[in-house]
Amino acid sequence: MKSTDAPTRQKLTEKQHAIYSFIKQEITQQRLSPTVREIGDQFGIRSSNGVMCHLRALERKGWIKRDHYLSRGITLIAEPITQFLTLTPGEAGCLGEIYVGCVGVEDRSVTLELIAPDTMGELRKDL
Repeated sequence: MKSTDAPTRQKLTEKQHAIYSFIKQEITQQRLSPTVREIGDQFGIRSSNGVMCHLRALERKGWIKRDHYLSRGITLIAEPITQFLTLTPGEAGCLGEIYVGCVGVEDRSVTLELIAPDTMGELRKDL
């Protein structure tokens, strides 16, 4: 897996990366972004201002976008990445909710190149 363009995001500190990963996990699993309080509870940050400092840094560095008027107003900024998957006849692959298969090709493998937002997850074979 490699990036298609020069990275537009700035590097994160270890704590910022952990918070970003938590936000991404919550959005992926719950379909909602966490609140400032939920982020604070997860990381033992008692002050909402402490959480806000991390969120401002994530926003400034190009990883998230926030709607300041919503309590669950955090959106991930997707970065396009290129992923490759080689399939043989009868195999299928999945990226998020998108499925691809190798049909109509005999005795050959097919390599697919997909460019998709990184928020869709890893391309994987379905066995």
